[in-house]
Amino acid sequence: MAASRWTEPERGADDRSAVRALLSRDGFEQLAALGALICLASLPLPWYRVAFSDRFRQSGFGSFGFAEAALIITLAGALVMLIQVGRGKRPPLPLHEGTLLAVAGVWAALIVGVMMLDRPRAFIGGLPTDYEFDYGIFVALGGAVLLAFSGFGVRRRELRRERSEVSAEAARSPTSASPPRSPR
Repeated sequence: MAASRWTEPERGADDRSAVRALLSRDGFEQLAALGALICLASLPLPWYRVAFSDRFRQSGFGSFGFAEAALIITLAGALVMLIQVGRGKRPPLPLHEGTLLAVAGVWAALIVGVMMLDRPRAFIGGLPTDYEFDYGIFVALGGAVLLAFSGFGVRRRELRRERSEVSAEAARSPTSASPPRSPR
């Protein structure tokens, strides 16, 4: 059974060299990692607050549920993939690094958007009160958008590289190209 490029063991690579390789790459991978880390770091920040008092605030961890778990899993998956790519491994075909990063960013932004629509309810003195948005949820949305933006940038670079490889290969071997068909 043959191993894929994603699962092949890397010889002599450790976590420090993976992080070093990630930091030495183009800016889009760095922006993707920064976006995912910003989104994760926003979870302990206040996401919701009661309008009439600054004492009543709730963080992203305040009402931990499936949405928060999905957000953490999505962002952790993007970071793990970036570390694997920093080690020199690539996702198996037909998957591409840029496409996966863009999908992770869009999915994280959708999760944050759902969390904006489905705000928790506060009960103060037995009376229900709605929470308003605080700055933490906008930080999370900004990190998710940064992750999606950088994923689209990585994908655009991958497509450009594939086109140049195909055109270089076609220039090297013009006889392998099929002759044009004549109309009948």
